[in-house]
Amino acid sequence: MHLFLEISQIFVTTFMFALIMPIFWIVLFLVYLQYRRQASTEEKLYGRSINRVGKQMLMSIGLGLVGGFGASAILIFMGLSLEQIGLYFIWPVALLLLLINPRYLCFSYAGGIVAVMVLVVRYAFLPLFPGLGENVVIESLMRIHIPALLVLIGLLHLAEALLIYLGGHWGSSPIYLKRDNGEVVGAFSLQRFWPLPLVALLVTMVAEPEIVGVSMPEWWPILQPALQPGEGQSLQFMIVPVAAGLGYGDMVLSSTPRERTAFSARCLASYSLVLLVIAVGSEFFPPLVVPGVIFAPLGHEMLILYGKNKEENRIPRYRKVKAGVTIMMVLPDTPAHEADLRQDDIILKVNGEPVSDNRELLEKVEASYFMVLMDGIRDNQPFSAVLKKQPREEASANGTFQDRLNSSRSHYSILHRSAALGIIPVPAPDSPVYLEVRKPDPLAKFRRLRNKVKRLSVS
Repeated sequence: MHLFLEISQIFVTTFMFALIMPIFWIVLFLVYLQYRRQASTEEKLYGRSINRVGKQMLMSIGLGLVGGFGASAILIFMGLSLEQIGLYFIWPVALLLLLINPRYLCFSYAGGIVAVMVLVVRYAFLPLFPGLGENVVIESLMRIHIPALLVLIGLLHLAEALLIYLGGHWGSSPIYLKRDNGEVVGAFSLQRFWPLPLVALLVTMVAEPEIVGVSMPEWWPILQPALQPGEGQSLQFMIVPVAAGLGYGDMVLSSTPRERTAFSARCLASYSLVLLVIAVGSEFFPPLVVPGVIFAPLGHEMLILYGKNKEENRIPRYRKVKAGVTIMMVLPDTPAHEADLRQDDIILKVNGEPVSDNRELLEKVEASYFMVLMDGIRDNQPFSAVLKKQPREEASANGTFQDRLNSSRSHYSILHRSAALGIIPVPAPDSPVYLEVRKPDPLAKFRRLRNKVKRLSVS
């Protein structure tokens, strides 16, 4: 018990130091940029930010602390050192992948690339060019223990699965998405990022009389480091603070955000457990290293493609119905929320008059005074709600709401006013406002940069 308390005190103190490390604040800044971009898209579509950046950051930091603490405890329990897991090689690769596409900010891809580098240098380059082993970078690369690296990837994704299950649906952003067949449907964009403060180990060789600290049990560490002490020497482990980042991006078409994240979390947890089994098994049966290195990135990519195809090949949940207007989302602290309108409600009538699309709904609401009676269908049962809207707006320099409806930007005016009332309606199939998912072009940014350089050189 005394040993446990002593290790726990050192662990918690070091974990707190991870919160003030520059690399952790860099991760925080990257997370902020992603949430800021999401908020900008919402402001353009709806005239307001649906998910406040500050609230998003606080939720991400809170869950990141939980995930980082749990992952760190397992890393220390297994005795994985920084030299073994190659974290200082993974981070630069991960940042380069971020420049290609934000969804590639993932340790499965970066860690898989680093593991391939280790195998190529160890079994292809060094036998041909033995002198490379004296290079400091190559020497550090060769210290990476691939089973330990795979364990790190598995643990982080197991933590990510937990975070997705707990809060992956938080901050879901409603969007209008144009499908390949040209139809515009309602969807939800899920973009979650978690900064993870971590505690890891550094291992060095020292003379046995110089060993200080806590004496660990003989069975520890579970994964042995590559360093082998000589005569009169022993391994000295030190606990150090580090940081990592986890990200989750998804598009919800045929289910609710909560249903989608629960499905994704289960699949990711299964992937993580399989990878952990392969990683630990490769420590005792080395031929498993190669399947593990291949499975880490490709298994993760196949998981994403499977989930994407499963979602896209089903009937969209939020598309135009024959009669009425379906509510995709009700925003909090708005007249619609106070009227107890709910997601998936179908509004059939406004003040007794039928409505067939978003424009008719808004025109009839604006033609009303303070109290607006709405009749519709909820869970296949009729319901009624009273919407208390703001007093009818007076003419201004920009004209009345009806003037804006008749303007060239009427489609944005409808969305902005709907959001002000707290209603995000399902789009019309031919809505002129939509987002379109394009296939990623990894070299697009580099081509744009090259073109800018050419223009500067010509001028």
